[in-house]
Amino acid sequence: MTLEKYGLLRHVLTHARSGQPLTSAWLAEQGVSPQLAYHYVQAGWLIRLGHGWFMRASSDKPELLLSLAALSGTFHIGGKTALAWHGYHHNLAHRAATELFAQGPFRLPEWMQSQFPLTVRRRRLFDDDAQGVAPWDYMANLRVAEPERAVLEMLWGVPQHQTLEEATHLVESLLGLRATLMQPLLESCRNIKAVRLFLNLAKQASLPIMEGLDITRITGSAAPYVRRHATATIRT
Repeated sequence: MTLEKYGLLRHVLTHARSGQPLTSAWLAEQGVSPQLAYHYVQAGWLIRLGHGWFMRASSDKPELLLSLAALSGTFHIGGKTALAWHGYHHNLAHRAATELFAQGPFRLPEWMQSQFPLTVRRRRLFDDDAQGVAPWDYMANLRVAEPERAVLEMLWGVPQHQTLEEATHLVESLLGLRATLMQPLLESCRNIKAVRLFLNLAKQASLPIMEGLDITRITGSAAPYVRRHATATIRT
């Protein structure tokens, strides 16, 4: 049977973007039941990526942003990845892992883990999970940390996931941070290390934002960050 006789299938293939993984939920919204999706797979119109995940057979391989936007659960792109997406780079490794910060139950499908380098951080660093997080460009389902939140998420990972040297260089590049967003984020951040590191590194770099912050309202702002290692002590 030709594609022209599959009215519903033609609708699905037309509305699915190239590189967009299709979830069972998305297909159901288009009127495609699991049984019908299985039939489309058998007929060669859809490819099964994993349980509940499909793609157009004529499409290229899955695209990262479209794949992330199709995920369910409460999460956002954060840390160094979000800084890079906003244009702040410093010696990023080739195909550096995309950092996802998850709040609540969240699970990556196996096919996505094998397709892309992804890292899930399961840590609530702020009282408000949505504070400093916004939709990415035209993709309402994909949420990304603003630079003000992303820098604190990145500094939380020093030194376990992020070297202090690279963190210092990244902070030095953040000349456009907004005090109106940075102030409440610093006040609500649960990680004192990240707060202290930011304030001290920003002060060392003479970032303009320091003139707009009320340090007296920020918990843990008085002391520097000290980290003792086997070979040395980091103090900033």
